[in-house]
Amino acid sequence: MVVGFDLVNEEDYNEGLDSFLDLFMEYKQRLGDKLQFFFHAGESYSKKNKEIYDAVLLGTKRIGHGLALAKSPLMIDLVKKNNICLEVCPVSNRILGYVGDLRCHPARGLISRGVKISINPDDQGFFDAKGVTLDYILAYLAWGLDLADLH
Repeated sequence: MVVGFDLVNEEDYNEGLDSFLDLFMEYKQRLGDKLQFFFHAGESYSKKNKEIYDAVLLGTKRIGHGLALAKSPLMIDLVKKNNICLEVCPVSNRILGYVGDLRCHPARGLISRGVKISINPDDQGFFDAKGVTLDYILAYLAWGLDLADLH
């Protein structure tokens, strides 16, 4: 039984979510609310990137990365209203150059705006990561979190 569809895509160089719209709608029509979408979106600072918008409009329950969300107050409100969680990967975002200084990571502002996030490692095999400890420590220190924020 399929209960969810997770799509990871290098969005600045490959086809966007809208390229798969017919397929998504076909399966959603067949399976209804039993099929949940989980999209990798917004790991980009390109002004042309619209993956965050498409992911939210398609009803995603989780957004992998979501860095571009910080650029749109309307989308922030929709993400909060629809109870969508961002999977934030601080170490990966720093290594891949999306964030030069983790103190300036968009997640810091999104947390203060009430967006739900989860702190995650990314590409564990590629980075030879062992769990989420480094991501948690760096987020804790860089974003001025306290222990209650990490529950």
